[in-house]
Amino acid sequence: MQDLQKELLSDYNIIIRTYENNKVEDIPSFLKEINKITDLVDGSIIQLLDCDYICGQSHLNQGISQAFKAFNEHQNFAKDKGLEICVRLSAQKQINEALKLLGIKNEGNVTVIYIDVDEEQIRKTEELLSNRNDSLLEEYDVETIVKAYELNNSDDVVNNINEKIALLALKN
Repeated sequence: MQDLQKELLSDYNIIIRTYENNKVEDIPSFLKEINKITDLVDGSIIQLLDCDYICGQSHLNQGISQAFKAFNEHQNFAKDKGLEICVRLSAQKQINEALKLLGIKNEGNVTVIYIDVDEEQIRKTEELLSNRNDSLLEEYDVETIVKAYELNNSDDVVNNINEKIALLALKN
């Protein structure tokens, strides 16, 4: 499993950064700005997520690798790779539900997945965000995660979520 994941991810330059206590007044306008930044480099992905519902790097690796696998096998739920990553990370097929869970909110901690971007894209994105604090990625509330992902118990939530993400592919 880990070898396949590494193989899927090795084709991409992936940078993960987290920003603490951000305020976004107008989310649609903010996302239009992010889309303009993404469009600066063909094939790049800038995906913003609500950090409070991510269980660290392992969760991200599973969702990202499963999204790429889905695109490679034409099994994707979304037309956009960034959105497919969000869907896979949410461990469900419904795009609207994935965005309710993992989409950015007006206030909160934001994790950004940068894939195949250049330094200018990161700089411009960081001009829109503040308070970089990458340690937040591994600091999650187990009870919030159990409830949000409808897990049966709080034992090893990361493996439980990763298993749900893997099983999503079988539900096609």
